[in-house]
Amino acid sequence: MVAMGADSLREGDEALPDFVVRDEGGLCVDLSRLGGSAEFRAWVDKTFIHGICFRGLDYPAFQHLAFECESGRADDEARGCEAAGRQPRVRFATGMSHILPVRVPLYRGLKISGARAEYLFEPVSIDCTVPRTTEGGGAGGQEFETVTQKTRLDFDEFVALAWLKGLRCGIDEAVVRDAIESERMGRSVIAHAVPPGTGRDAGVEELSSGLHRDDAPGLLPDGRVDLARFRNRFPQIRAGEKLLRKLPLVLGEPGRELDGRAVAPALPKDIDFAALSGTGTRVESGAEGDYLVATIDGFLDIDEASSKVSVTDKIVNRAGVSLRTTGDLVLMGDDYEEHGEILEGRVVEGLNVTSFADVFGRIVSRGGAVALKKNLSGGAIVNPGGQVAVEGRASGATILAPDGEVTLQCAENSLIVGRRVVVRERAVGCDILADELDIALVEASVLAGRRVAVAQVRPHGPAETVVSVLLPPEDTQGELIRAARAQLDELQAADDQARQVIETLRGRPGVGNYLTVAAKVHRHEITLSAEQQAAFQKLRDSVAPVLKAMTQVSEQGKARAAHREKLLAAIAGVEAARQAAAASIRCSVADIGGELIVHARHLAADAKLPQGLAPGELRAFLRATPDGSRPLFAGSGGAFDWSPAGSSGEKG
Repeated sequence: MVAMGADSLREGDEALPDFVVRDEGGLCVDLSRLGGSAEFRAWVDKTFIHGICFRGLDYPAFQHLAFECESGRADDEARGCEAAGRQPRVRFATGMSHILPVRVPLYRGLKISGARAEYLFEPVSIDCTVPRTTEGGGAGGQEFETVTQKTRLDFDEFVALAWLKGLRCGIDEAVVRDAIESERMGRSVIAHAVPPGTGRDAGVEELSSGLHRDDAPGLLPDGRVDLARFRNRFPQIRAGEKLLRKLPLVLGEPGRELDGRAVAPALPKDIDFAALSGTGTRVESGAEGDYLVATIDGFLDIDEASSKVSVTDKIVNRAGVSLRTTGDLVLMGDDYEEHGEILEGRVVEGLNVTSFADVFGRIVSRGGAVALKKNLSGGAIVNPGGQVAVEGRASGATILAPDGEVTLQCAENSLIVGRRVVVRERAVGCDILADELDIALVEASVLAGRRVAVAQVRPHGPAETVVSVLLPPEDTQGELIRAARAQLDELQAADDQARQVIETLRGRPGVGNYLTVAAKVHRHEITLSAEQQAAFQKLRDSVAPVLKAMTQVSEQGKARAAHREKLLAAIAGVEAARQAAAASIRCSVADIGGELIVHARHLAADAKLPQGLAPGELRAFLRATPDGSRPLFAGSGGAFDWSPAGSSGEKG
């Protein structure tokens, strides 16, 4: 029980409990010793029942200790104080004192109704006994009289007595103190029950910006709005990217009735986070909670019926590509399937594009394959290093795949560029450029390539079919060979001159004799005596300058011989390349039934490669007949088969 200090309480009162500390500042609770709010409330009960109140009461701290320091929480707060370098103490009053019995009746009863309490404030007074003053100051015993004196309520006493009357929680300190100080009269609401705090249902936090399609207009690099594109029509996800994080449910803080009883908050709802994981995703647990993580690179797919989140490696669109549905598309995925029409003016940029409907717009691929199951009408396909296949008809179209393969069924009035172009049925009015062409039937078209194979040529109006067999630049190769042969001639002339110099040096006095003797000594055919050795040394010294000159001429000859070998190898390489190029060039037309013109055309050494020309320039290039072109065939019947390897006039 409680022991009050001798300065404020009577002797014999019980000592303070272990968790209450008295210091020069007043009364504190040592959180490290407090077992919980229940222990504190039990002590407060006994204290107030004994008619003692806390003076200089810090009501928020008092309420915190009485109701918010349940077992475990006090320990957490104590550790927090120690970590911050503070003592784990909560000061709640400056002292304790008895409430005078004469003041107890000053405090009326409370009107507690539901979640609030009311109190009737009115003037209060107490009866005091004071000495009576007599006239004249006559002798006799001292007389006393009872007088009524006006007084005020005291907040510290109010809290203690209200506690005993059942009001233990929720007093509005400001209202009570103001009413006491201002001597306000009338009934006031002085306390409210503490409602339970609202918890939070378990939820999901979005971590990836690609979780939603953004149909807002795109932005150009200069900040202008691009009305032809949506910002993010097909969200793209990377493997390992965190898509969602589970937000765990949060229990609400318990409320308090006016009598201090706890009111449990409503239980928040939880979610089955694992049920959200679909194909291409998994749930990972970390220090900060559970995450839904993509396991593959792909595109987001959310099943509206089951709420499952999946990541797939293919974009599938069924609405078509138009300004209303998607705008222009720039796709970073590896596969795209379009089941609706790509309308005129719309652009689809991606990789491995497959369209199951007609295409009127433009497809730009970064490689891979572009496959059209139906028609390409007035549109364009650009796939510089990949494959293009149109199973329907290409009409009024442009197909540019300079380093790829183009396979068509039927083409009309189209511009087609590829490393290899195959038209399985018919090409009418087309301009086609490729290293290798293989066409079943040609009508009124312009073709150019190194290896051309046409099964049939047929008429189509007044226009003829023109075939240009492209040959490598002739001048460059011939110039290389001529320059190498000129250097060989110069080396031969230098060798002839060197031989003459050697013969002249050999004719000098003593040189021939020295060289003969030196050779025999080196072959051990003769052995020189001491006198002969001295004479031989003297002879060598006399012809040393000539020998040095002959050595220099010999070394120069070796250098010329090495250079000659390099020139001969270079000439052989050029000749081999020319022969290989000639072997790869061929033009074959099996059945000529319409006007056909075939000519051989050397590409200019300094000209831009025709595959890199713009469509307008490319059409002009295909239809031009530059100087130096050699006619090979002109007619409307028979067959034609030609290659420079079998033509005597093509060697150079």
